[in-house]
Amino acid sequence: MSLNVAYILGAGLGTRMGPVGEKLPKLLWPVFEKSLLELQISYATECGVEKIYLNTHFQADKIENYVKSKKLNVEIIFEEELLDIGGAVHNLARKLDYKGRILILNGDQFLMLSDQTMADFRSKSENYVASLLGLKVPAESQYNELVVKDDTLVSIEKPSSERDYYTYSGVSIINLDMLKPTVGVSKYFDTVADYKNEDIFVYHPESLEYWDFGTTERYIKSMRKILKESPSEFKDFLIRNNALMENKISPHFCYNAAGSEYSVNLNNDFLKKGYGNIVIAGEDNEENSKVTVIYNEVASTY
Repeated sequence: MSLNVAYILGAGLGTRMGPVGEKLPKLLWPVFEKSLLELQISYATECGVEKIYLNTHFQADKIENYVKSKKLNVEIIFEEELLDIGGAVHNLARKLDYKGRILILNGDQFLMLSDQTMADFRSKSENYVASLLGLKVPAESQYNELVVKDDTLVSIEKPSSERDYYTYSGVSIINLDMLKPTVGVSKYFDTVADYKNEDIFVYHPESLEYWDFGTTERYIKSMRKILKESPSEFKDFLIRNNALMENKISPHFCYNAAGSEYSVNLNNDFLKKGYGNIVIAGEDNEENSKVTVIYNEVASTY
């Protein structure tokens, strides 16, 4: 059974992105030369899908204008009322007449799998209404734990502090032909991955890279990690999709800038003096004890 549709979840309010998030939708935050949205589209395409959908709500007009200006290969589904993840999935399912399978992606996260691992995940998901990609996290993490028996989800619980465990990565495959129609607002684990009434498959890949840009702090850490660590699957992904220009990487893990360590300048002109901040648009003209994301004089500081 083919998997030729991807659904990027992008209808959040952006509250975790600080003051910059109030001005710039999270999906439009740049990872060096490309936006998160452009990279999600590239990721979905590399997964083999032919049609890509995106749900929007907060600052939807900015995202729509961006899609049009860039001529991006994505169809927008605007939510006048936030439907939660379950409701968003059913909203697309109705558009597709509850036929086919869809790959669910979070707009601010990337899970780098080998082609063979993704093919295995796709194959094993064919007989389940919902198949979740599990993410192994350290014992001290605060994410909910997926309790699994015989590869199916039994419950979702508070994590144990004694051992590493699996949580839901945010990536899943949904078999619309098996999904029971629901209208309106609903939660993902109530109406889509309803493990209390359906067998929900949990896939545990042997290895994957997980990259998170979901808060200002995580965005900063991920941008720095890209510059510092080499090689990585995600860095290779950025390079082949023209999102990272290696000739712009300069000493002290700077990008298109000189100065303090981790100065990142995403303006066109080279910045002769940076202070360790990430400049999306504007000027890096203040030295801070904490790193800052600057966007047209609006800043988030951590």
